[in-house]
Amino acid sequence: MSARVIKISDIKVPLSVEEITVKIRSECENNIRFCTQEHEGITFLKFEKDVWKQLSYMGCLYIQLFLMSCHERLNYSKWLNTGLYHARKAPVAKTIKTVFGKVKYYRTYFVRKDNNKKGGFYPLDTILGLTADGFSPSVISQATRLATRVSFLTSVKIFGYFYGWSPSAESVETLVSGLGREASGYMEAAVAPEGDGEVLIIEVDGKATPTATDEELAKRRKKRGWNKKGCCQRHRGKEKRRGKWRKRRKKGDKSKNGRSITIVVMYTLRRGADGLQHGPVNKIVWASYAPRLVILQQARRQATKRGFPPGTG
Repeated sequence: MSARVIKISDIKVPLSVEEITVKIRSECENNIRFCTQEHEGITFLKFEKDVWKQLSYMGCLYIQLFLMSCHERLNYSKWLNTGLYHARKAPVAKTIKTVFGKVKYYRTYFVRKDNNKKGGFYPLDTILGLTADGFSPSVISQATRLATRVSFLTSVKIFGYFYGWSPSAESVETLVSGLGREASGYMEAAVAPEGDGEVLIIEVDGKATPTATDEELAKRRKKRGWNKKGCCQRHRGKEKRRGKWRKRRKKGDKSKNGRSITIVVMYTLRRGADGLQHGPVNKIVWASYAPRLVILQQARRQATKRGFPPGTG
């Protein structure tokens, strides 16, 4: 006998808190019977996989219980009393992808009374900090952290090894880009690290990320034939380009020169008992596509925040 797993996202109607509670208690009893019954010919590896599936399912049930209980308890009076919104009668379903799997829950939608289609929102999602992309905060945090260490495709594989599923590489890239927009504001608002050393080191370097498309890369990598037309290199190249149509590029699109990115490394050194400078201490690394002068000015502000204002040695 194997563990029974039902997808939480398959639920068609909203369940009450009492119904979910009964379901959790029933599943707990089923899990106990599954672990204590006799298993013929089952290996520990097979049992461990079945238990992991069942634990993931229980995690989805717990999350659904939390979300539905928040939905039933939420007081909407502070929005309704403003006179700007009215609530839809029927709750709207949403499927959120958590580290345990997909979970469907329901929440109330508020519409602006001035018929502004872009003015509606979900109070429950706003209070709990759930984003419109359909991923839980833990999934967003862990997927983007992995993407800062390895490629998008590799981060998808690693995430799937641990949780049994993973966002697509395109989704991870979108999440990283979305969080990257807030990086500058985060750096400005972040407090200075404690316990810095006496010497501040700032290293700045530039790197160009490739922007060539797969079509352009394929043209460069193909075998080049010998062009006998033309008397010299100038006329041979002119003859080769004749009759070829090239799509006009948009602003920022480049075939060979990549887009410049500036990387800043900042840390301090602390003198030890042996008289030598030891470190790095409180090392911070950040990068941006912004102009290099903007990044250098930001590094200047970070140095001032860490106790090294202009004029210090």
